[in-house]
Amino acid sequence: MIFGKKVIIVLSQLELGGAERQALLLARYLKNEQGAHVQVWGVGSPGRLARLCEQYGIPWRIEPIELSRKPLRLLANLIGYARKIRKERPDIILAYTILPNVVCGLVWRLTGARIYVWNQRDSGVEHFGKTLERLAVLNTRHFVANAHHVSSFLVNTLRVNRKRVRVIHNGIELDRPEADRSAWRARLGVSELCMLACMVANLSLFKDHVTLLRAWRIIIDRLEQNQKTAVLLLAGRFDQNYAILKEMSGKLNLGESVRFLGQVKDVAGLLGAVDLGVFSSRSEGMPNGVLECMAAGLPVAATDIPGIREAVGSEGYPYLAPPGDAETLADKILLFMRSPELRDQVGTANRRRIAQEFSPQQMCAQMIELIAQNV
Repeated sequence: MIFGKKVIIVLSQLELGGAERQALLLARYLKNEQGAHVQVWGVGSPGRLARLCEQYGIPWRIEPIELSRKPLRLLANLIGYARKIRKERPDIILAYTILPNVVCGLVWRLTGARIYVWNQRDSGVEHFGKTLERLAVLNTRHFVANAHHVSSFLVNTLRVNRKRVRVIHNGIELDRPEADRSAWRARLGVSELCMLACMVANLSLFKDHVTLLRAWRIIIDRLEQNQKTAVLLLAGRFDQNYAILKEMSGKLNLGESVRFLGQVKDVAGLLGAVDLGVFSSRSEGMPNGVLECMAAGLPVAATDIPGIREAVGSEGYPYLAPPGDAETLADKILLFMRSPELRDQVGTANRRRIAQEFSPQQMCAQMIELIAQNV
């Protein structure tokens, strides 16, 4: 039983990315449907996720931890962090992303919690130090991976016992649109005849917007020959790569054909206004930016990497391009631009796949089953 249990969810920062969206979705379910007492902790600075926690009545706090290179100081800091958690008398600890996973893996037995779950959301884009990672893994009983290739990373790279790993796909839930298609297109200053493509992803080092911009230059050149127009919308927080991408867009003379929107609150409304989703990356766990486009009934042209293949399924394989291949990615995008029938067909299949494989109810129910068996 989860009712009345105390749950602490630990995240790197209380900004809004893919892992944080999943954590918030589960936190709301635990609170509203299971009657649990849920807190969300961040190791780094607060941001939009903290504001959403307040909106949903979920307590949050920032508890930084200094990871010293000096063994004695590191040990003292870890014990101090364990004491802070122990004061809250949690029954359940859930962590997402590498820093919280390792820290909680090391200290959870000192907190009085009955179960700790390591949630792995990628296939090792960040590492924490082999010794501490190994100790944390050995001290952890329960691992959740959001994709099968992520599970393989846990088993083959972090040497987790395969029997301790459970694959639970992301749950995708689009909010109600705040503005409709016409309103969004008016805001963007484009007509209904303009083809709109959108990539939903923070402009971080882990994505490959560079290849997408190169592909977009090819697309614009080909469309101009037929006197057609298209605009690429990049919706996501202006992280490390923003300045580089902005400069590159200028050098490619992309002009108004590329729009940097920053973080978009009304993602559902935005996706309702576009014609197709695009996603370029070199490493993904299970990308919410792809799944959200699919949930909106959009076709998706993207990079052919394991996380995206698992997201789109076999029906979506023909529309994937090799990593870094701008020419092929442009070809895949143009396939959809030239055929409204194909867009409708693939978009309908994508929406059906989300309902069958990536529903929030399914994700939450599987997490609750895992937790309830061990509390």
